[in-house]
Amino acid sequence: MRVPTRPARDPAEITIERVSVLYALESEATPLVERLGLQEQPAVDPQLRPRHFAGTVGTLHVDLLTLGRDPRSGTERVGTDAATMGAYMGVRKLSPDLLLNAGTCGGFEAEGAAVGTIYVSRGDLLFHDRRIPIAAFRQQAEGRWPGTPAPRLAQAIGAREGVVSSGNSLDCLPGELEFMRRERVCAKDMEATAIAQVCVQCGVPFVAVKAVTDLVDHPEPVQDAFLRNLRMVSALLAERMEAGVRWLGAHPRRAGDL
Repeated sequence: MRVPTRPARDPAEITIERVSVLYALESEATPLVERLGLQEQPAVDPQLRPRHFAGTVGTLHVDLLTLGRDPRSGTERVGTDAATMGAYMGVRKLSPDLLLNAGTCGGFEAEGAAVGTIYVSRGDLLFHDRRIPIAAFRQQAEGRWPGTPAPRLAQAIGAREGVVSSGNSLDCLPGELEFMRRERVCAKDMEATAIAQVCVQCGVPFVAVKAVTDLVDHPEPVQDAFLRNLRMVSALLAERMEAGVRWLGAHPRRAGDL
């Protein structure tokens, strides 16, 4: 017997009652956990063991996940592979009405960024380091996964809107830099586009919120600026994310009204 299926939801019509916030680094996530008073929960996956915190903010149930640690090196998992796994676990286990990916990023002086600038994703999210010189594979290589427009959320957070591009390296090659310049990328990170890919295919609205720790088009090595600014920028990001989550929880909102 054929099992009837539920019609797919229009993501714009989804009422946001449950939000999942996905971070890569615990150092980025901890300030928001503390600000919102979230409580640690059992891991959503016993093998990969991402850390899971939860609580209620106004009308909103909030789940916050970090990506856990690499079992060999003990370092926190970063990059698109870990982000894909984390997003899929979060969507399947927690059934969010909205998934937010928050974290730090590289910015661009040419686009007016400085350390501490906050961006909310606008338009399609890109991959800048996937090179497949075959025409049929160009879109898959470059990503171009649509995020959920969120101008009101950006205003509530006090953020700019900008294009986000993801890759698996902290620095970038000249060809990647040229791609980002051509696409007017504002935020270069290591996770957001992979998460957007999962959310689009699962019908879950998605927004990235990124805070600049380093400037990609500045002569200082990005790793030096990243390590120096990580703690300060993570605290600033938590302050803005708290404002955004409380705005979402003030009363029920549809994804199309973000």
